[in-house]
Amino acid sequence: MAKTQNYGSISNYMSNRFTQPEPVAQPAMTLPENYSSIGGGTRPVITEDVEIKGELAFSGELEFNGRFEGTLESDGSLLVGEKAIIKGNVGAESAVISGKIQGDVKATGRIHLRAEAMIYGDIRAYSIVIEEGASVDGKVVTTQTEKAAPDFSTIFTRLTNKPKGKSSSHTSSSTSND
Repeated sequence: MAKTQNYGSISNYMSNRFTQPEPVAQPAMTLPENYSSIGGGTRPVITEDVEIKGELAFSGELEFNGRFEGTLESDGSLLVGEKAIIKGNVGAESAVISGKIQGDVKATGRIHLRAEAMIYGDIRAYSIVIEEGASVDGKVVTTQTEKAAPDFSTIFTRLTNKPKGKSSSHTSSSTSND
């Protein structure tokens, strides 16, 4: 049996109905999928309608969606949104980039270029992920120092250490039938 509320009269019903509104469920705010790779939670956001010139330094995490000209430095995580445009050098601990950057990008940790990213400059980081579709016009260098450079000199020994007197590895002999 359904439970009903007794208001006594229609005027009481209308009075209660308009003075005490029923709570409305608010939809949970979610970030688009392409903004969720640097962890979660709350982080400062610079929106699309913001334009900055000069130097920008921060710690922790920052989501940047605006326009920036200058030098951007951080010991934290930078998320460059798809509509962001940065003209200048960028340095951070880690970065996920979906926007456009004209300048060098350096990270002590990881740089992840999303498919929409366009970089016009060099990229240097401990590890670099480049999704299909991302564009880089510059050098891409990883700084992983734990791996020793291989010694390729032993691979080419057949070419550089030929035995003297032989010009090829095939010998030929001739026989005659008289």
